[in-house]
Parts: sequence; structure tokens; C-alpha cells
Amino acid sequence: MKPLFLFVRPPRPLWPFNGPSTAFWPPLAFASLAAALREHVPGLRVAILDAPALSMGWSTLAQHLRWLQPDYIGIGEEAVSCVEGLRLARLAKELGARVVAGGCFFSYVAPHVLATGLIDVVVHGEGELTIVELAQALQENDLKALRAVAGISFVDGEEVVFTGWRELLADLDWLPFPAYDLLPVEKYGGISRNHPRLAAIELGRGCPHGCQFCVLWRQMGRFQADHPVPCLRVKSAERLLEEVRILMDRFQRRYLGWVDPCFNANPRMTARLSELLLREDRIIGQSAWVRADYVLRDEASGALKLFCQSGWNEAYLGIERLEPSELARLGKGNLNGEATRALEILHAEYPEVITVGSFIYGLPWDTPESVRSLFQSAEQLPLDEIFFIPFTPLPGTPYWEPQMWDSTGEKFRTFDFLPRAGLDEAMAQFSSEIAWSYLFSWPRQRVRRMLAGLLARNPRRRGIMRHIFQRTIPVMFPEAFHRRSESASGMFYPAWYEN
Repeated sequence: MKPLFLFVRPPRPLWPFNGPSTAFWPPLAFASLAAALREHVPGLRVAILDAPALSMGWSTLAQHLRWLQPDYIGIGEEAVSCVEGLRLARLAKELGARVVAGGCFFSYVAPHVLATGLIDVVVHGEGELTIVELAQALQENDLKALRAVAGISFVDGEEVVFTGWRELLADLDWLPFPAYDLLPVEKYGGISRNHPRLAAIELGRGCPHGCQFCVLWRQMGRFQADHPVPCLRVKSAERLLEEVRILMDRFQRRYLGWVDPCFNANPRMTARLSELLLREDRIIGQSAWVRADYVLRDEASGALKLFCQSGWNEAYLGIERLEPSELARLGKGNLNGEATRALEILHAEYPEVITVGSFIYGLPWDTPESVRSLFQSAEQLPLDEIFFIPFTPLPGTPYWEPQMWDSTGEKFRTFDFLPRAGLDEAMAQFSSEIAWSYLFSWPRQRVRRMLAGLLARNPRRRGIMRHIFQRTIPVMFPEAFHRRSESASGMFYPAWYEN
């Protein structure tokens, strides 16, 4: 029988703001990597096991792995789920499988995670070409073959071998269509009202900007002299149209969740793709992270109107801060009030678009007074919902330090982007300020905005506002009154997590 390469997303806790039907998006990276293996390594069986989508706990997952007996297991967790990733790796090693880890967390802690002995190979950056060569080298079971694979790290005796950065794909249209057929497609957004029959899809990879706190552009950036450089690549509009056709017609998907860190970065692609969708009368709900200055650009060119006509109804903006000096220190851009003007346009001209803004607090220069001021200023914006995210020193960013590594993964539970006490007294105070303000600071404009959402004629807007409000209170209440223990996770553990 051909050897089995199994990609596994293990049981994970839920972010408390998400509903159970859309808590876990389709693992698009696994689907893309699996498609590359299936197309270019014919001597290999390829499968994906998405435990959270199936409400599969650890006990059942272990049974499945013993039954499947995979030869290779691929994992790729975020920092907050490092515990689950290492637990899965330990289980895989007990079964005799070789473990390959990748993604925007393991890529930047490769020496540390390899030292645990639970991971055999770490894949860095874009993985489709790398995983094909790696699978072939693993089957040869030869360290010389591994050294010839660019873009990986592994251990040879006492040496941690890094084979160098791989060149990025010049043409993303080369990629095979993600292997959606290997996923439990019907589970994604199956009972969701706001994101029904959800599909994850990418317009391109990377980002033209280099925000200091962000690891996403680094993951798909171009490396020069061991330093990442922002790099944006996009698929052709015709290729994207074909992906949408397949998702809608073959897999009956009815909502597109664009995973790009900056969907509207390319000045032509949004309009071109929207034109093609509208030409075929493919109006489908869509959510996307967008940048404020590009919203203004697209409004002037007419691209924004086309995008909304094709179904865009959920906009996420990483606003972070409002003071130009603070934005400049973060390498963010949008220093001339672009966020406020973009939101005013969306609010006035495109009321069907739900707007969500994220802000960072707990920066090195913050004080309790500045955090309160940030909350008050953010609440003045015409946003439907606001998330306040604690500053998080993600691996790969300048704020990460090697001594932050924890081989158990438990410390990374605090990397959940939720207001929480954590292990830092200053951050605990800042989180308390945010939570207290959310619960008890109700200026007239905030009351008006909340009531407008809860009483909106649009049932989708009404439902989203109600659900977010209901789910935010349980998160903020313990923070406001310091009732959560320092070691507790802000994530929600479902009943099926273990069994």
C-alpha cells in the first residue's frame, strides 16, 4: 500500500466571539498543500483530518490515527494552539509517524520546536513546492536528500540544519485548485445564518506593507539577506473566477471568506474579479480584510461599488491606532485620517456592509489614560463592531525574544488576542481598563450606534450585532473585575474537546 501523508488539525478551543458553525474555517493551507502532493507525488496517498470541524475530541482522534496508521503527519498551528500541535506531534511519534510542521508559528520557532524531539521537519514560508520535494526526500530516507530541499529545517545529529529560503512562486495560477474534496465541506457554515456554507479562498499571497506587529506578510514575504521584504502576488482574475465557479457549483458554497491579510492591495484585481462575477450573475456573500486608504482609492475608481454589488457585505479593518505618530511607530501607514474617511463612506454609501475595526492596546508607550482615550476615540467612529486586541509579541516579529519560548506551549495560551490578565501586571491593568470601558462607558453616540444595530431592518446586521454583544459580555466581565486567574485561557473549550 502507498504511504499516507495525513494533514491534521487537532481539537482546539474556540474563540468566544465565533458561533459553533463558523468557529473553524476550512484549513485552506492544508487543502492547497494536499492538492500539490496529490498532483506531483503519485506514489503517495494524501488525506486531511479536520477534527474541530467534525467535533472530534482527542480520544476519537487517537482512535482514528491508530486505524489510519499514517506514515507522515502534517501540522500547522497558531501560537495560541501550540499546546495542541505538540500534543498531536507526541501522539504521532508514538504511532511511528514522521511529523512535518509549518505555518506562521512553527516557522519562526524552528530550533526550539525541533529540540523537543516531537517534530522531524519544519517547513518555512510558502509550502507547495517544498512539500512536494520534501515528501520525495522523506521517502528516500536520506539526510542528503533532505539537505537538497530548500525552505526547511531539521536536525542532523547535534546540528539544526536550515536549508535556506525558497524562492517564491512567480505565478500563483500554477497552484492546483485546493483539495476541498478532502475536507468535510458540509460542516463549514452548515448552520450559520451570517456565513452560510462557508468557503475559504485567497486572492493572492503576501502584502505590500510591513507592519511591525504582523507576521502574515513575513510568512509570504521575499527574503533578502535573511530579512523578509514585503511582497504581494495575486492570482489572475480568470483563475479566481474558476475557483469561485468550482466552490459554488461543485461544492455548493454560498459565502466566501477571503483570507488575504490585505484583500484590496492590488489596484485592479478587485474590480476585475467583481466584473467577471457580475457578468455571470454570481452574487455571493463575501468577507475580507481591507486597508482604509485602498478603500478610498477604490471608491474613486468605482471598484468599491462593483465589489459591493458582487456580494461583499463584511469589512474588517485593522485600524490599530488613530494617532499618526503611533501608526508611524508601528509601520502602519494611513497617517492622514484615511480610516475615518473610509468608514464614513462605507457607512453612508454601502450600508449593507458590516464594518468591524480592530485596535491594539498595551503597546510599550501605553498608559491607563491612553488606553481609555483609545477606547473613547474608537467608539466615535462609524463602526458596527470594535475589537480591542492586546499587543502580542508573535514569533517572527521584532517584539519576540527567544527566552519567551515554552516547550510545553502553555504560555502561548495568552496569545489568544483577547483582553486578559496574562502574566504582565501592566497588561492586566490595560485589559481591565478596556473591559470596564466596554461595560460601563456609554456615551450618546455609542448608545445610538448599538441601538441602530440591534433594531436594524437588515436581519443579518441585527443578528450579528446581537450575537457579538451577547458573546462579548462574558469575556469582558471577568477582566473588569479581575476574576480570571492569570493562567486561565480566554478560549472556550467545547464539550467534545477531549472525547
